[in-house]
This record gives sequence, C-alpha cells and structure tokens, in this order.
Amino acid sequence: MDRRILFISSEAQGFLINIMINSLKSEGYEVIISPPDIVHIDLITNLPHIFIVYLEGDLVSFDGTLNYLKKLVSDGGNYLYLIGTDVEITNAYTVIPKPCVQATFSRPVNMKDITAKLNPLFGENLPDKRRILVVDDDSVMLRTMNNWLSKQYDVFMANSGMNAISLLAKQHVDLILLDYEMPVISGLQVFEMLQSEPATANIPVIFLTAKDDKDTVMKVLSVKPAKYLLKTMPTEELMKSIDNFFKGK
Repeated sequence: MDRRILFISSEAQGFLINIMINSLKSEGYEVIISPPDIVHIDLITNLPHIFIVYLEGDLVSFDGTLNYLKKLVSDGGNYLYLIGTDVEITNAYTVIPKPCVQATFSRPVNMKDITAKLNPLFGENLPDKRRILVVDDDSVMLRTMNNWLSKQYDVFMANSGMNAISLLAKQHVDLILLDYEMPVISGLQVFEMLQSEPATANIPVIFLTAKDDKDTVMKVLSVKPAKYLLKTMPTEELMKSIDNFFKGK
C-alpha cells in the first residue's frame, strides 16, 4: 500500500488544516485534499486507501461522504479515521458504524497520535518526541514556531491563555513556550494559573518576550520560570536553547 491519504475537509485552506497536512507530508505521506463531496471524490484517479475526515460545521454535509466511505471500507483494504469533537464523532456514528472506523481523534489534534496510528500500516513506529505547547496571540509567531519546532518536537498551539488552559486539560506536554505580553490574560497571569493547579504546576514554562529592557527582564525572572527567551533571537540560537533545556533535564 502506498503512502497516500485522502484528507476530507470543508475548510481545505484553514490554518490548522494546513498545519496537519504539512505535518503528514513531513512524515512522507502524499496528501490529496477533497471537500465532503462524492462527485469530487469520484473524480480522483487512483483513490488512496487511507481516508481522514475532518468533521466540522454542519455534519449533514458529511452524511453522503460517510456513506460512500462506509462502502469502500466495508469492501476491505481501506482505512477510515475521523477527527472532530466528541459530539461530532458520536453523530458520525449514526451514519457509519464504529467497526468501519479505524480510529478517532478529538480536537485539538496531536499529529503524533495520528501518525502513530498510520505508521503501523506500513510496519513502522515513530520514536517518542517531546511535546511542546506554544502560547501566543500572534498567529504569525505561532506558525513560525511550529515550522521551527515540528521536525524535532510534537507541537501544540494556543492563541490565548484560556485556550492553553483548555488544551492542557486534555493533553500532557513537556514544556510550555509562553508569550509574556498577551491581551486579555497576560502571560504572567497564565503562568500563575498554571502554578496554582497541581496538574500543571510542574510543567516547565519558558517565557517568550520581545522586550529586553531591564524592567521587563526583572519582572519575568521574579516569577522564576524555567527560562526566558527573546523573540528576536536568531532561529538557530533559540532552537539550541530549547534543545539544551531538554538535554539538561
């Protein structure tokens, strides 16, 4: 079986969708993107044997596609994976039986979990990677950090403090890279919230800041994070600092 995936989503150009697709490509998979449209899928020549359906929005629009995939999976030699909320996945099971689904993944998605399920189809297993959560309200910074880190680490992203707290309730991470200057809930407030909860108090936090003046540095250091890094650092230096942090643990 070749390493080709049909990725079905109603938002093919979404930010998180692109990150997932690029992550799959970095693992050596060829990804074909399709909307949940049977006519569109039928036009694909040499249809892949692996289907990933990203459930979202109006699930009625996925019913026809799920019924179509149900037949392909039931015929054998094809594998179906679902991504969605618990409610979306439960609703999908009203259309397609559980035995037809190889595995499901709840959002927010950890790509390591997906590739860990896919790679055994090819007799492969991935080595464990450290998990890093990047928290920043700047989407450009999130995208940049993901590009830098994802080849070596499993990367989670949150664009606000509350989204980070919500994600940490579902996922364990080994390190948090936390923007110090964020609106609504600052990085310092997020840090204090994490320290107050037993489940997250021991997760090391490295602050990211664009400011290097004495007052800012002293404020950052006063709460005793694991480290602080300047966003203006050269890429190689920033990556080396993170690598050295893990080597020292």
